[in-house]
This record gives sequence, C-alpha cells and structure tokens, in this order.
Amino acid sequence: MQAFIADLLPKEWDQPGSALSGATTNPVLISHAVMSHAAHYRDVLNGLPTTMPAHARVARLYDQSIVEAAERLLPLFRQSRHQAGWLSAQIEGGHWMNRDALVARGLELAALAPNIMIKIPGSAQGYHAIEHLVAQGCSINNTFCFSVSQLDACLKAIHAGRQRAQANGVNLKRARYVVSFMIGRLGSEVEFVRQARSNRINLTRTDMRWAELAVYQAMQALMRRRDTPARLLLCSIKVDTDARGREHCWHLQRTGAETTLYTLTPAILEFLVRRAQSGRPIEPSPQWLAIPDKVLDRLLGLSYFNQAYFEGGLAANEFARQPAFLTAANDARRGVERLHRFVSDTLDGPDCVARSAPRHTGMEQRA
Repeated sequence: MQAFIADLLPKEWDQPGSALSGATTNPVLISHAVMSHAAHYRDVLNGLPTTMPAHARVARLYDQSIVEAAERLLPLFRQSRHQAGWLSAQIEGGHWMNRDALVARGLELAALAPNIMIKIPGSAQGYHAIEHLVAQGCSINNTFCFSVSQLDACLKAIHAGRQRAQANGVNLKRARYVVSFMIGRLGSEVEFVRQARSNRINLTRTDMRWAELAVYQAMQALMRRRDTPARLLLCSIKVDTDARGREHCWHLQRTGAETTLYTLTPAILEFLVRRAQSGRPIEPSPQWLAIPDKVLDRLLGLSYFNQAYFEGGLAANEFARQPAFLTAANDARRGVERLHRFVSDTLDGPDCVARSAPRHTGMEQRA
C-alpha cells in the first residue's frame, strides 16, 4: 500500500498542485523521526560542544528536525505566496509552561524558518501566550483543543492579539491561524466511558462518534458567529470498521459542510486510497447532520460531553485538567522523554566518551 501511495503522489510532493498544503509536528512525531534516522541525528549531537548540557542538546535536536522539515516545504510556501507550505511546530512541554515561557519558546521556534506556525496547547496560559504571539505577527496552531470553551478563548485571544498588532503597525498579511480539534481523542477518552457506566448509560461507539460530531458542529457554529480569520483543523481522525467488515470515517464523511481543514496520517491516506480503488471514494458531507434526539439525550446526561459541547462548559482554569487534554499532554511528555533517552544514549556511546574525556582536565574547568 505504501508503494502504491508513493506512485500516486507527485514526484515533487512539495510543489503546488500536489494537494499537500503543509505538515505538522509534535514531540511524538519528532521522536519517531529522530529514531528512524538515528545515525543522522547522532551526527548532529556529536557536532555540538561537549560542554552543552543535556536539556540544551535535546532542544537543539528538536529544533534541527523542525528546520529540516520546514526546509522541504519552503518551495511550496514561496510559490503559493505563503498560502500553503506551513509547518506547525509544537512547543515541547508547553502544556505546563506559563505565558512568558510559552512566548519565549514560541518566538524561538518561529525564528527557525519563515514558514513556521507555532503550535500552542489550549491551556489558560496558552491562550495568554497566543494573544502575545499574534500581536507580534506570528502564525498560530492551537492544539490540545477539545471544547467549544477552548475555541472561544482562542478566537478571543487571536482577535485581541490582532488588534494590538494593528495598533502597533505590525504586518499581519502573512499570518495564519488554525485551531486543532483533536476530534478522535474526544470520544475515545477513558473518562467518557467511565462516566457513562457510572450513570448506567449504554454508550456505544456510534454514540461516541455522534458526540464528536456534535462538538464539531457547535465549534463551527461559533466560528460562523465570529468574524475570524481562524480555521478549524480536524486531527486525530479515526477509521471504524462495522460488523460487516466495511470501513467508514465519520470524521471525513460527516463533516465539511463548513470550511474545514484536515490532518491526514499515512493510515488515513491508505484508507482513502482503498475506498477510491473500490469505487466508493470519500466525499465530505454537503450539509450539517441532525444529531438523533435519543443520542443527544444520553450524551447530555454526561458532564464530560457537556463540558465540551457548551460554550462556557469549561472555565479557563479547567482547560488543562480536561481528561483528553491530560492524555494528549502525557503523550507529548513521553515523546520528549524519548528524545532525552536518545541524547543520553548518544552521549554514553564510545565515540562521545572519547570526545568528552577532556572535560575532566583543569583546562576544561578554566575554559
């Protein structure tokens, strides 16, 4: 299947017309890329000063992978006049950072390449940081978003930041803003199922998908009420298989009546190819779908759903405690931990031990 997809894609996939508008990163994806090209990134580490502390080496490794990815997209970025070719670069550890730390790290990432979109988690501190970064002309991808309340906070932060930028004469012509609704993670969160069982509600897989679509439609309704340049980006898209072995993807087939962007993983691309081969290509929904009343009644009996569905369902100080947010944050943390282990293993290797020997001399101490 991978070979088949490779044949379908243009030889120069980063050129206009290739249908690929950009790419995204996060600590898990970056750690996977580093492990997949270990020799290359060991060379990067071995080229750093021996006195550089481990945490600085991890940051340098992280930045290097972003620079290399952004460089591949630069031709598309330039030829499309900045409409496409963006790389979303996530702030590692951003879920626990305060506003000032997020702003500082965001500016560092933005300086790596002209086509960097800073990816910031949807915590209360994250939205304060988004306002400050937007005010400085940065492009933003708000990640770890699971509720209409977070979307509302993000749109307000973008609006306030743009007002400040315009008042200070900052050029916003090139800036872009997206909000990443991790739709597939919302319904699959363990807490959702736990609450249903606690309330003796039979929550089916179909109910979970309806819950995700309900929140998606509520988000789109909010965006329609606002005059915003931001766009909704669906990610964590899932494919389901029914009892007859047929594959479906509600996240692609039952969305799209409003302008929607999508993050497509290799697995989703393979699914799209399989459906096209079978003569049943995936098409977006031409209109909104009504949530069945019986399903909505069940969902409204769960605080997990209400907090995501209703504007004001979550207070700002609850954003980073939302269960799906915590799960995503833990995944990001594990990605960073893998990078730390890679750096540690590289430093403990035979080549680095030899190079590091002078650190114990008096000359090194004076230096």
